[in-house]
Amino acid sequence: MDTPESREWQRLAFVENRDGRAAALVFAHQGIAQYESAIRESDSCGNQYGAAYRESLMASIQVYREYLQKNETPA
Repeated sequence: MDTPESREWQRLAFVENRDGRAAALVFAHQGIAQYESAIRESDSCGNQYGAAYRESLMASIQVYREYLQKNETPA
């Protein structure tokens, strides 16, 4: 099934296979920052991309957080 979650898992797997786990971790951190920013902007009547895609952005953020939780080593 093609869901926002499955697409993000596929993207993470692609980046990890192509560039390594460290790059996939960076990708996940950047994705969270970008998607949260889009949501914040839409909440403050700015760019409405975040409003239009809020549910899929939230689903993607959750996948990224789960990936980070599973793959980052504690400091």
